[in-house]
Amino acid sequence: MQKRSYRSSGFTLLEILMAISILAIVISLAYGSYRATFRIIDSTESQTEIYNKARIAMDRISTDLGSLYLGTNGFLQGKPQNLGNREADTVRFTSTAHLVLNRKEQAAGYATIGYTVEEDPETKGLRLFRQDVAFRPVEGEAPETSKGLLLCDGLQEVKFFYHRNKQEKQDNWDSKEIEKADTKARKLPDWIEINLLFIDPVVADKPIWFSTAVTFPGTDPSGVKP
Repeated sequence: MQKRSYRSSGFTLLEILMAISILAIVISLAYGSYRATFRIIDSTESQTEIYNKARIAMDRISTDLGSLYLGTNGFLQGKPQNLGNREADTVRFTSTAHLVLNRKEQAAGYATIGYTVEEDPETKGLRLFRQDVAFRPVEGEAPETSKGLLLCDGLQEVKFFYHRNKQEKQDNWDSKEIEKADTKARKLPDWIEINLLFIDPVVADKPIWFSTAVTFPGTDPSGVKP
């Protein structure tokens, strides 16, 4: 009588190990693509937020400086400032761009507007504040001491440059001192350059740079870069 041979229909240990290895490779590739995709999404969202901050800040600063008033009691004072090894310039001036944010506040045609910079103690980034005080020259009136409202954060540097005579560029300006030295001298620069450098969340050592300029009527804007 002939004996029948039987073969198991299961997998061998080698086949199981090979299948597990292939599955592990597929999963690792899929996970790598998954992480890369979400890294790109996070980076895009972060940069979009930065561009929105920059647009709002630049629009506000440009509007305020574009409404600069240097008539009676008007002035423009820009000062360089360093916070650690980072530039954090400040500027104060009189302007007709006063914003009324309180219903009880009386509207005023003129205001003293100031931009100051402070370091965020948590993130170590810089924060830009806008101060807007209605300009009512009342004798004995106490000056406003509040630093103002936060305009934007996440900054690495804030720079203001004042251009005159086409190519002459300086990091400070004081219209009051100019007037004291020569009452006939022009108290306005030809144009003011505004630079905001934001911290890039992806590449920390390469900030995202935004720059714009504000010119004034009667000045020579030929040095302004398009």
